[in-house]
Amino acid sequence: MKKIMVTAVCAVLCVALASCSMVSVNEDKDRAQVVAEVNGTQITKGEVMDQVDMNLAVYGMTREQFAEQYGAEQFTAMKEDMLDQFVKGELLYQHAQADGLVEDTEEVRAEKRKGIEDTLASLKSGIEDTANADDTITDKDAYIEEQYAKYSELYGYKDIDKAVEDSIKTDAINAEVEKLNGEVSYSEEEAKAYYDELMETQKPAIEEDATAYTTYKNSGTVVYEPKGARYVKNLLIGLPDDVQSEIKTLRQNGDDEGADAKLQEELAKIKDSADAALARAKSGEDFDALIEELGTDTGMKSEPAKTKGYLVFPGSGMVEPFETASMALPSVGSISDLVPTDYGYHIIQYTSEGGGEVPFEDVKESITSKKLNEVQTAHQDETIEQWKSEESIKTYPDRLSTFA
Repeated sequence: MKKIMVTAVCAVLCVALASCSMVSVNEDKDRAQVVAEVNGTQITKGEVMDQVDMNLAVYGMTREQFAEQYGAEQFTAMKEDMLDQFVKGELLYQHAQADGLVEDTEEVRAEKRKGIEDTLASLKSGIEDTANADDTITDKDAYIEEQYAKYSELYGYKDIDKAVEDSIKTDAINAEVEKLNGEVSYSEEEAKAYYDELMETQKPAIEEDATAYTTYKNSGTVVYEPKGARYVKNLLIGLPDDVQSEIKTLRQNGDDEGADAKLQEELAKIKDSADAALARAKSGEDFDALIEELGTDTGMKSEPAKTKGYLVFPGSGMVEPFETASMALPSVGSISDLVPTDYGYHIIQYTSEGGGEVPFEDVKESITSKKLNEVQTAHQDETIEQWKSEESIKTYPDRLSTFA
């Protein structure tokens, strides 16, 4: 009886092991499936899915989580889009080779390897610092090893030799894209014609409804400002981010009373700092310098607000106390008293008048940059589509469906 039982157990184990081995072999074969051929160069499913996984990992998601949240159809579309990107990349690389744009020397490889190794060393050092500073991590060596492996793979540095190859290929693709970009242009005359088109549309719409300005601004270049608008700069003595978040949550939950109580409590903590900043501003200190030194409004530290300020007008979408205080300032150069909002205390300076037609020279650069990018992208797409029609391109998107 014992012999029979042992024989039976062994048989079960053999079946199980054979099953596991078969699954492993099938998965390997699945990854090796050719999902595209570009002039004879094969692209495998494993390559495509590894990039899909890498992109998802950036957002802390797995394939299953993405499919559950956005649906199987969106996941399929994402995989097929990634396949298309691989095909385009391979086409660009092959044309870069034909155009002599691939820089692949021992010196280049050594430089890239050193750059990757330096990045990995910095990554490991940062992980070690995190581990050493966190007393809740008991096995620091295991934590460092696990995190290092995780992020090395996430950044595509698990295999350094492959990372070097990928970097050389990426540089070549970028060089080919630059070559294509150089084949088209966008003139100042074209920019002026586009500016006139925008003016013809925006001016009557904004004159009829000032809030249309915000819609145009969010969608692109604005060439007309509401009459009576003004530019102001904001020196914000801000509440901590976690406090702002807490107040926002209370208001979203309908607890304005609780939010107001929390706001008053937290404003009291920064009142002295705000008063000191206001005194310096009123005494004539450079307002831009004060924003740089004390301000917590990140929008004021980047262009165009850094130079011009925010455009404010009734209905501009600014928080109500800020908008009201800005419009109440009597003249250019005026500085408000402290203006409390859920963000903290604002000190506002009226910097210049706005309203009316924005001069072409003020928007020429942004129009040219935007439209040139559009022209270049269209030329790239047209060229790649032409290559696809003239060259040997085969894709098998259905093969992306199995196992994943």
